[in-house]
Amino acid sequence: MKNLYKILTLVIVCLLSQSCNDYPVDDNGLLVTDSEECYISSLILRGPDDRDVLISGVTIDDENNTITGIAKFGTNIKKLKPECGTAKDCIVTPTMGVWTDFSQPRQYTVISGNRQVKKTYTVTITLQGE
Repeated sequence: MKNLYKILTLVIVCLLSQSCNDYPVDDNGLLVTDSEECYISSLILRGPDDRDVLISGVTIDDENNTITGIAKFGTNIKKLKPECGTAKDCIVTPTMGVWTDFSQPRQYTVISGNRQVKKTYTVTITLQGE
């Protein structure tokens, strides 16, 4: 009976070690996976009061890699913090979540989880009433 437990334990350990997939880590310490998906699914722009300043969200055009949005009247579009949703395991450069000037179009590059696919989106924000 002890031999049976030893054999079962050995088989389970072998199966577990075989099923664990060791993904490498990139230069930033982020996991590199096999995901090839690469897109931005959402974008929020937060003002100094930490509230979303966009009127009704943004329009994301994946064919032309553009994102457009309209900020509420009176918003200082020179000082906004962008946040975005992406496909699983993607990274975005430059870093989001920092004060950013959107008075001119900005470009953000999304890099897939496997670090092989890149898409650069141009984000254009206008003020309501302009």
